[in-house]
Amino acid sequence: MAEQALFQPFNRNQQRENLESTKETGLLISLIPSLQEDFYVDSLTTGASKETLSKLLLRNPGIKNETAVIEMIHFLHDEGDRISFSILLPFLVAEYDPKELEEKIRERFFGIELFIHRAKNLYHFLEYVDKKNIVSIEKEDLKRGILAWDMGELISWARIACETGYIDEKTAWEYIKYAGEQCRQTFRNWNEIGKSYLIGQAMITDKKEEADRAIRYFLLATQDENSPWRKNHFSLSTT
Repeated sequence: MAEQALFQPFNRNQQRENLESTKETGLLISLIPSLQEDFYVDSLTTGASKETLSKLLLRNPGIKNETAVIEMIHFLHDEGDRISFSILLPFLVAEYDPKELEEKIRERFFGIELFIHRAKNLYHFLEYVDKKNIVSIEKEDLKRGILAWDMGELISWARIACETGYIDEKTAWEYIKYAGEQCRQTFRNWNEIGKSYLIGQAMITDKKEEADRAIRYFLLATQDENSPWRKNHFSLSTT
């Protein structure tokens, strides 16, 4: 049953028009979060009902109105969780055990409990995937950072904001194309983008079921022959 659930069909928009390559690549940056929410994987339109989108907005306690949605999009565009991760990176690659990791962060960032919590989340996730031996997260993956997490979230929020009328279609595509450009400057392939997303999600949550779910979709996105990632040629930016 687990294998059957893993290789489920991708949710495609049968009514979408053909997209130019930059738009398609931008959308596919958020393939894993799209799979998690059962959004269309190949169009600006999510395919979700208004009720579902409203529930997604309510799921984030900080999102209470149109202003908050736009502020979230701006945060992901300008900073996101990349800043937190870059601060934690030296401690992660030093391979401290959990107790040492906490002590070092407390010494360096007195009173910043958020960093300690996120460091613990990351440590346990890296330990977990190493034991499962399904996804290999190397130091180079950590050094590339969590840009794909922030950009995946940016794209998802831009799509939701467009569909709920908070931003127009032109603005949504600008965010999506920006995400694609940023990722092409950082990553060499979809596999690196997927790992970056996994690391970013792991930093935010310590729920094992969410980690397992994200890993399942990562494997689906990178291994299934029908995956849009397998069909889209990801190329580095030439700028």
